[in-house]
Amino acid sequence: MAIYNVMEQMVANKLEELLPKSDCCRCEKCTDDIKAIALNKLPPKYVSSDTGELYTRVRSSMEQQNTMDLNFAILSAIEFVSSHPHHPESEKVT
Repeated sequence: MAIYNVMEQMVANKLEELLPKSDCCRCEKCTDDIKAIALNKLPPKYVSSDTGELYTRVRSSMEQQNTMDLNFAILSAIEFVSSHPHHPESEKVT
């Protein structure tokens, strides 16, 4: 396994949960923007093995502060992208 930032998958999973509850565009460009903005607000969690990935995911999901930070970063990113999309309103995907 190559070195991997577990936070990327955690953001993607949480975004799948939160995005349908918002009126933000769901096109690939907007979802990539949301992920990038959220990841830049969160500390990376790099691992180099499957065991390390599993341990990091379990540990992060059990810590309330990490969950709150993850939610806040994603919700803030959704709000920002909703207000500043990189495409015309006519291209919005809901």
